[in-house]
Amino acid sequence: MGKKGDVKMGRKKSLTSIVCISLVLVLASMSLLVTQGAAQPKTLKIGYLLCLTGWYSVFDAVEEKDVKIVGQMINDRGGVTIQGQKYNIELVGEDGKSTLDGITAGANRLAYDHKVKFVVGPTGFFSTGSSPVFEPNKILHVSGYVSNQPGEIDASTPYGFLAFNASIGTSISVIKAMKKEFPNVKKVAIVTPDDGAVPYLIPKVKKILESYGYTVVGDTVPFPNEMEDFSPIAAKLNAIKDADAIFMENGAPIHAGNIVKLLRSLGNKKPYVYQGLSPCSDIIAIAGAEASNNVLTSGLTPNAPGNPALLDEVYKRGAPNRNFYLFNPNGLWVLTRMIQAANSLDPNVVKAKWESMDKVETLFGTGYVSGDQTYGIKKHAIGHPLPYQKVVNGKVVFGGWIDVGPIP
Repeated sequence: MGKKGDVKMGRKKSLTSIVCISLVLVLASMSLLVTQGAAQPKTLKIGYLLCLTGWYSVFDAVEEKDVKIVGQMINDRGGVTIQGQKYNIELVGEDGKSTLDGITAGANRLAYDHKVKFVVGPTGFFSTGSSPVFEPNKILHVSGYVSNQPGEIDASTPYGFLAFNASIGTSISVIKAMKKEFPNVKKVAIVTPDDGAVPYLIPKVKKILESYGYTVVGDTVPFPNEMEDFSPIAAKLNAIKDADAIFMENGAPIHAGNIVKLLRSLGNKKPYVYQGLSPCSDIIAIAGAEASNNVLTSGLTPNAPGNPALLDEVYKRGAPNRNFYLFNPNGLWVLTRMIQAANSLDPNVVKAKWESMDKVETLFGTGYVSGDQTYGIKKHAIGHPLPYQKVVNGKVVFGGWIDVGPIP
């Protein structure tokens, strides 16, 4: 009888062990599945609005490629993690076609067709065409560049931000570079595109110039963005005889190159300081090497001494010898840093987090969240370091890096 009981007891223990082992295996499998499921990244859709056709595509067609490179850099680094869940960036773009109507149409497609909650772009003064779409839809939008017109970044755009220095930060940078490179310059004449920004931007630029000890002489000389014959503009600038240098606020390389060429043909060899990020090589290509001496821009120089590693990585990942601006790519990088810091995909939460930050890492180095006075809204802009280039005897020379600091 004892042996028979022992056998039954043994069978029960064996059965119990099998059941326990089975439960452990089942629970382990379920845990593995849950872990694997959590490890699978989801998708965060971010829109970009750039002028890929039309006159402004000289900037934005290049920008689009670098926006995609930065998106891949973010994903290669693990994307963004929100509340323990990883997200890879998926970019969806629209063409603003270099017109305000085109920008508005593209903004509508991003808002209603793509249903994005975050957008990078547009660049330049084009934000006035997209803000009326993004704001009522509470889409957090990061402009690549602004010219201080109403409706770009101000109190009327609580969901609008600026991650690049423009236009005030770039002005500060190039003014500091001008002081270093041309110490004898005391008086400057201003030339700028007549894109609607003149009454809003130029008074601020004059104030900055004056704060660095410069006197602005003559009337501001405006020109249409689509202008082809710059002879009248060069003549007006040349007529301002007491100017020691010409200061060009915003505009494109074709504008600067043509004005420099015509000024030199008039015998005007005064320094030409162009606040834009266009490389000096673009100006030389238009004006000619002989005419391009004493030119200074905020152009980027890949692989130059002191360059941040992120900046050079963006360049190395793309085609060599291309133009390089990083207005909107920097906006994408900063936007994802802010989303990560907020630990949320809710634009309202990200907005509040951005407004609470003091510093953020940009592609150009540490940026200061600032711009309260300049833009009339608290902590919606970022000031970051910028380099500059100069032309010496027809050759492009890397000038160095300028610490811009917080935007006023």
